[in-house]
Order: sequence, then C-alpha cells, then structure tokens
Amino acid sequence: MALQSVGTNGWEARPLQSKASVSVATGALSATQVLDLAVKAAAAVDDPSGWLRTGERGSSKVSFAVRDMTRDGTEPVLFFDAEVDRAVGRVTVRTLITSYVTRSSGVSALLPVSKRKVAGFSTYRAFMDGYAKLLKEADPTASVSFSGT
Repeated sequence: MALQSVGTNGWEARPLQSKASVSVATGALSATQVLDLAVKAAAAVDDPSGWLRTGERGSSKVSFAVRDMTRDGTEPVLFFDAEVDRAVGRVTVRTLITSYVTRSSGVSALLPVSKRKVAGFSTYRAFMDGYAKLLKEADPTASVSFSGT
C-alpha cells in the first residue's frame, strides 16, 4: 500500500525528502536558457531505479514526472516542477515537488510521516545534481543551493 500526498496535511506532516529542492540565481542566463538546461538535465539522468520524463512547459515552468522502476505498475510516483522567477537583472529557478508517493512496508505504520521515504527520490536527486552542474557550467557565477536533501 502506498500513501499519496499533495501536501494537504501540512508542511510539517510531509516526509523530509518531499521538501528537497535546488535553487539557483543567475544574472547571465535568461529564463528560457534556464528551462532549456532543466530539460537537458532531465534527459541526462541515468538512474537504474527510475526514469524521468519532461511534461508540460510554459514560459516560467517545466513539469517533470518520475517512475520508480523498483515498484510494480507504470504510473509515475513523483511529480516536480522547475519554476523560474525574474527579478531586476536576475533569474532565479527552484525545483519543487508537487506530488509524491511514499514507500511502504510492514513497519511504515510505526514510522512518523517525516521519516518515510519518497518513491523515486534517487532519480529526483540525480536530476538536481545534474541540473546544478549544468547551470554552474553555463554560468560559473551562479549561486546554487540545495535544501531538504
């Protein structure tokens, strides 16, 4: 049995991994370039435990879906976005998990929600690492920070 969440139980009740994100601020790259790099990073993810698909793309956001290959079924288990914000001479981008499924076992009922593992997280982490690397290569002065990992 898996628990699916869209964050309706409050921020504190979510698993710690569900709060993971990478944030980047750059003055040298445009919003389009930053989103192009997100798509490129997604295509480069090589994780035997899951695959990553690019979804809808808008002018300030790209959506992604992760399927956990260690689980039965073909439905994605993790959805996240890369969202761009423009400010005076600066572009910031942040990844944000929008929906996820937690792994469950016989002991899951005994674990607090915050300690449960998010299915497909290793694929998401590989994306974050690859995306940060591509952004730093494109703009060595970019400020990159990880949270919740």
